[in-house]
Amino acid sequence: MNSTRRGKGFTLIELLLAVAISAFLLTVTYTFFSAVERTGKAALENSRIQSTVTPLFYLLQRDIESINRGYGGITYGKDPNGKLSWIEFYTENCYYFPGICRVRYWTYKSEEGKESWLIRTELRLNSTTNTGIDAPVSSAVTGFKVYHLSGGDWVEGAGGKLLKIVIEMKGGKELPLIFVVRT
Repeated sequence: MNSTRRGKGFTLIELLLAVAISAFLLTVTYTFFSAVERTGKAALENSRIQSTVTPLFYLLQRDIESINRGYGGITYGKDPNGKLSWIEFYTENCYYFPGICRVRYWTYKSEEGKESWLIRTELRLNSTTNTGIDAPVSSAVTGFKVYHLSGGDWVEGAGGKLLKIVIEMKGGKELPLIFVVRT
């Protein structure tokens, strides 16, 4: 009796070949969709940063470029660890008080340290207290550094005609912004 196996099943080689082709196709498909997902996340992060940075830049630009040094220069303060905690100046870009006002930028950090905000405080021109109208600017900012140009190098502190503010963002990113200060 002569029996043949044709048409009754697959050989081991055919099964192994089908599994190998399937594994290859799954790997290529996973790699493609993983790349698409990474690109989408990067675009979303970039969009989030741009939607934060643009209004922040224009607010700082309006304030700094309308500084009125006739009432005092740019001052700043540091916390006990030596980190910049606030910057203050007199500006003609006032929202709550007419004319010239004193503006202070500072960062608020929650007690747990999980939340931080960049705050813009506007004070009356002749105010002797540090209480004014606080306006939260951005929750994406964790801190900032201020530099001025001196002898071709950026030196920590405020002064001079060019002012560089490095905004520290959540996620450890830094955004350097350079402004021309009116003299």
